[in-house]
Amino acid sequence: MDIKQLTYFSSVVNEGTVTAAAKALNMSQPPLSKQIQLLEQELGCPLFDRKARHMYLTDAGRILYERTCNILDMCASAKSEISDLKTGLAGTLRLGVVTSICNTVFQKWMECFCSKHVNMKFDLYEGNTYQLLDKVRSNQVELAFIRTPFNAPDLLCVFLQSEPLCAVGQPKFFSGLENTIQLSQLASVPLLLYRRWEQILRDAFQNLCLYPRIFCISDDARTIVSMARSGFGVGIVPKSAINEQPGAEIISRTIGCPQFHSDICAVYRKDMYISSAVKQFLDDVRAHLGTE
Repeated sequence: MDIKQLTYFSSVVNEGTVTAAAKALNMSQPPLSKQIQLLEQELGCPLFDRKARHMYLTDAGRILYERTCNILDMCASAKSEISDLKTGLAGTLRLGVVTSICNTVFQKWMECFCSKHVNMKFDLYEGNTYQLLDKVRSNQVELAFIRTPFNAPDLLCVFLQSEPLCAVGQPKFFSGLENTIQLSQLASVPLLLYRRWEQILRDAFQNLCLYPRIFCISDDARTIVSMARSGFGVGIVPKSAINEQPGAEIISRTIGCPQFHSDICAVYRKDMYISSAVKQFLDDVRAHLGTE
């Protein structure tokens, strides 16, 4: 198994047929078919279920395709970074960023860093905390900025900042309420929940003998904020996930429960080399936050 075979395999998956893949790769069909056969022989199992004119992945094929995507991404990143260095650029930061901070605090960190390091580039992977932990473990990213709660004793974790959970929505939902509100004051309004906090919030309401009106649950905090901005209800998300724009019909209130807070952390592998550029970015973030 080599990179060329994995590239061929990925192309067949993406194109759906050997004929289409051969055309995309600018090669003839027979040698491409032969390489796929050799790959299957080496692994000792079929990678495709060949039906009519289309090729569908087997269970083994799906596993290999997932690994192949990671491998090809890493090869492309390495090639790009070395190319940058050859042309006198400083390199590319390969980072994972949880979606709830990508459009808010993370962009501020980027602006601060880029003001001092004008030749740096970024290769960003967005996702939820668990997706990014997998990307760190597979070395698809060097470092990821994620949120608690999570369990990753195999990784090194750097605490960056802690922030409260907030209720966010149109002003009509907060009439007569103070800047800090209690969970009990939200029981009667339609709620939009960030899935990471769903069970914690359900348990908290239950402890108060309350039954909340949960309208929607989503894996993406940005979706929750967007729906809250559209008036579907009140979203409950970490503070930095909220991007309150001037003139927008949306406000936020801190939930006055000490246990409702979320920590932003940076994680990376203990056994992997971390580039000097990534180390510098993390140092700059920590200096910006005053957590060094």
